[in-house]
Amino acid sequence: MAKVLVVFGTTDGHTGKIAERMAATARARGDTVDLVRAKWVRPEQRPADYDLVVVAASIHAQGYQRAVKSWVRKHAEALSRRPSAFVSVCLGVLEKKPETDRALAGIRERFFSETGWRPGSVHMAAGALLYTRYSFLKKWVMKRIARKAGGGTDTRRDYEYTDWAALEAFTRKLSESLSPLAEDPRISRREAL
Repeated sequence: MAKVLVVFGTTDGHTGKIAERMAATARARGDTVDLVRAKWVRPEQRPADYDLVVVAASIHAQGYQRAVKSWVRKHAEALSRRPSAFVSVCLGVLEKKPETDRALAGIRERFFSETGWRPGSVHMAAGALLYTRYSFLKKWVMKRIARKAGGGTDTRRDYEYTDWAALEAFTRKLSESLSPLAEDPRISRREAL
């Protein structure tokens, strides 16, 4: 049983839903999980006190949420000394075009470079189009993006593109990678991933 911290940033709520699903998957395996939005992390919730730290954030306007970036930058050294993972959420994943993949990789690399953190694992997840929550202008912008990515364009409804089975498999793999810690105290936490 591992102690896991899941820190997330969300703009319209879907990355929060992804973080909740990851937390539920880890809890089902017997892990203890603290799930917290990046801008609400309490000072006593330090990465050093956890066996695994997962950070989830979504891409908007060529970057991730400021609160996530700030929290990761502040804790980069501690995150580097333990198993950690990053979940990047973006509709661009739907496009499956080399140029889009390169652009998304560039955004991730810039985030890692600017924060000083290199997670042990990264998972790319498609997000959602929550048209019913968007303002008129955002709805128009997101419809254009969706059309380009091959997503839904009927703004009277919402669309969810996350591959939940892949996300749960990623979470289980992270959790399982910590199992050797309980069996052999000579294995460092970083080596377990």
